[in-house]
Amino acid sequence: FVGRARYDLYSESYLGAIVTDREFFDSYSRVAGIDGRFRLGQTHSAQFVAVASDNRDLDGNKKTGPMYDLGFRRDARHLNYRLQYHVIDPNFDTRTGFIRRVDTRRLDADIEHVWWPENWLINWGPGFSYLRNVDHAGILQDEDFRADVNMRFAKNIFLRADGRRELERYRDVDFFKTRFRITNSISSSRRFSVFYGFNWGDQVRFVENPFLGRFFEYNVGLTLRPTSRLNSRIDIDTSRFRNTTTDELEFDVKIFRALTTYQFTDRFLVRNILEHNTDSGDI
Repeated sequence: FVGRARYDLYSESYLGAIVTDREFFDSYSRVAGIDGRFRLGQTHSAQFVAVASDNRDLDGNKKTGPMYDLGFRRDARHLNYRLQYHVIDPNFDTRTGFIRRVDTRRLDADIEHVWWPENWLINWGPGFSYLRNVDHAGILQDEDFRADVNMRFAKNIFLRADGRRELERYRDVDFFKTRFRITNSISSSRRFSVFYGFNWGDQVRFVENPFLGRFFEYNVGLTLRPTSRLNSRIDIDTSRFRNTTTDELEFDVKIFRALTTYQFTDRFLVRNILEHNTDSGDI
């Protein structure tokens, strides 16, 4: 059972409630909570979510735990910022959804400024963000400082570059990483569009005895629309990881994928997917 109710208060503002229940023999998984969003003037808004779960497995073991999220943001033409606090209890769980990670207390903050030349360069601006995640025992699990710049050009061309300094804790070991990324998308024609990106820097090798190495990834995507009925997308995704201690190449994987669709009518189409993975070992 999944139930949802929402009451609109005023423009872009509401209060809501949700209830889910999954029963299987003598086990159950139940979640109930409330949420809301409030528009504060022309540019600011606040939102919250507060839910709790109650679970019992087939062996009779029970666990309950809360999850809540608080946020405040400004969305305007030039200055934008956001502050969000998100908590998931170690015992929070639900069988009607998917929770990637529990035992988190996470703070997110970001700010950006946008200038509008509105010429061949439509807009551009720098941004800064900070993330900090601490578990309920008070141990720092993740920390991330990031700076980026975004540029949007005429003819639907977008460019983004960022650099970040991260701390990631894995198997009780703190890893400090420096990473960089550049992405560019070009959609100037209705017939085709192009996307490519590069991502490189430090990365953790997630094995039994983890270590820090160097990685390099690039992604290329090309979409072709020669006619209104024919659409084809070609993607190349690569990932390479090198052990900087031994200078050994741990893996070098390339994935080639093509997806082509021909739309005969509104209800009838033919789709073909081809994929080749060069991986020959564990990643």
